[in-house]
Amino acid sequence: MPASDPNGRLLHPAPARHDRAPGRLRAFSDALARRLPGSWNAATKDHFAYSPAYAYVMDRLWDHGHAEWGLQDYVDDEATLLDGSGKELLVVLPRPHHRAQFLVAALAPPGIDGVLRTDNAPHGIAVSGDPVRAAADVERRLLPRYRHAVEAVRTPALREAHRLAQKALDDWDAVSDSLCDQQGIPLDEDAYGVRQTQRDAEAWQPFETFLFHGSAAIDHATAALPALSLPASTVDRWTYQLRSLNDALAKGTRIRDNWEPRLVAKLDQPTGPDRWTAFNDTLDERNAEGWHAMTLFIDHAPVLHAIADAERERAEFAAARVAAAQARSTTAVPAPRPGSRLPMPEAPTPPPGPPARSHTPGR
Repeated sequence: MPASDPNGRLLHPAPARHDRAPGRLRAFSDALARRLPGSWNAATKDHFAYSPAYAYVMDRLWDHGHAEWGLQDYVDDEATLLDGSGKELLVVLPRPHHRAQFLVAALAPPGIDGVLRTDNAPHGIAVSGDPVRAAADVERRLLPRYRHAVEAVRTPALREAHRLAQKALDDWDAVSDSLCDQQGIPLDEDAYGVRQTQRDAEAWQPFETFLFHGSAAIDHATAALPALSLPASTVDRWTYQLRSLNDALAKGTRIRDNWEPRLVAKLDQPTGPDRWTAFNDTLDERNAEGWHAMTLFIDHAPVLHAIADAERERAEFAAARVAAAQARSTTAVPAPRPGSRLPMPEAPTPPPGPPARSHTPGR
């Protein structure tokens, strides 16, 4: 194969760079965060191009339009992540070829992958450089679609998360006995520990989906439960399971928040093999501490699916009753044509009177 001409035109030229005033994105994003409804934080990432933050945004970007095109074809030295009080997560980027505009797009929450992401993507929008007008556009055009998309995929995402976590537990149960003697003592401490660490890591990833979606799902199930026609024993059992899920959510959230600064500190250390070894060791410790909360999620998450199924069956039954009532009403008298006179109802025939008394002549 002949060598390419080093002086020839590049077949795949490098992405173009934005010509932006430094700090302009940061000032705009800070002003935008202050004007969005609720409480929002703005974190501007410097040296964004091809950084870990860039990889994270590309992995979680919930957009297949302008924002995806801008990230792939243009190099951005800055990008801003906006996180809202309702767990919304947005990214703000300069808009290519429009110096006075920006792109605001959503990042997919945990557990939104595959078909769930492609079929429900709330595409980003272009906004002006005026933070007041931009905040109004984001509130009116992007946030409702983003929240609706999250609600639409919440139940299937939790079902998939529970399946993956349950699989991690089942795989562990299938091999744990073979790693121990008859008294349950590990035959090889190192092999047992490695497999246990793998179990914790496999279960933590779907558990993250529960930590994001669990609060809204539990609140919805708790509010829906009294409206379902269920035996008292079922209501009591499901109420207990919902409380257990709340405990798992609280424990898991506390563990995640406590360990997050430690993980970030490990990543901030100088590069080298020791850096990643320390980071992975810290990650393993975090996962091990969260195992009890993960088992609560595995044991009691089916109650969310059961309540969702009961709600669906109740709605389908109500719809069937409405359809049957409409079918029965098809025998009603059709409406008269325009211009026609309504028929006059016939006078009702009076009921027959009492029989006439017999009359005898001469009397």
